[in-house]
Amino acid sequence: MNTEYAVPPIDHLAARTQAGESRAADDLLTAMRPYCAHIRRLARALRMDPDEAMSLLGLAITLALRNWDPERGHFATWTLWQVRGLLSAQRPEPPTESWEDLCERQAQETAEEEEEGGPEKDLAQRILWETPDFLKHWLQLRILHDCSQHQAAVMLGLTHRQAMQMDIHLRRYFQSWEKVQVTV
Repeated sequence: MNTEYAVPPIDHLAARTQAGESRAADDLLTAMRPYCAHIRRLARALRMDPDEAMSLLGLAITLALRNWDPERGHFATWTLWQVRGLLSAQRPEPPTESWEDLCERQAQETAEEEEEGGPEKDLAQRILWETPDFLKHWLQLRILHDCSQHQAAVMLGLTHRQAMQMDIHLRRYFQSWEKVQVTV
C-alpha cells in the first residue's frame, strides 16, 4: 500500500492492528471518526441514544478486527455492519399494545361515542377482527397510531421493500372490504 498518505488508509491500519501494533490501534480509532455521523444517524433511526451508540464503536472495531477478511471488503464497512448489529440487538421493542387490548380499548371508546350500533360499526368490528395476523401490527401502526411507512418499518424491523409490500397488502385488504361494503 502507498504509505505517503497524510492519513494512512483504514484497511492498512486494521491490518497493522491485527498484527499487534498498539500505535496502529490508536490510529485506527482516530481514522474511524469520520464514520461517527453515520453511526449517530443509524442510532436515531433505531430510536436509540446516539451517545450510547458511539460508546459501541470500540467494541465494534474489536469484533470487526476478529473476523475481517481484506479479500471480502473494506474494514470500515465491516465495522459499520458490526455497529449496526450491536445497535439492532439493543433496539427497544416497538411501543405497541397487544392487539386484543387495543381492540378492547377501541370498542370502549366507540361505545362511549355511539350508544347505538349500525352497519358502519358492525363493519368496522368485522374488519378489526378479521384482519390477517401478518397485517395486524402494520394496521395498528399505520392507521391507528398514524405512523409513516418508514416509522412503522423501523418499529417492526422491516426493510423498505418489505414496508412497501405491507402497504400494498393493506391497500388490497381495504379494497376487498370496500367491495363488501358496497354489497351490504
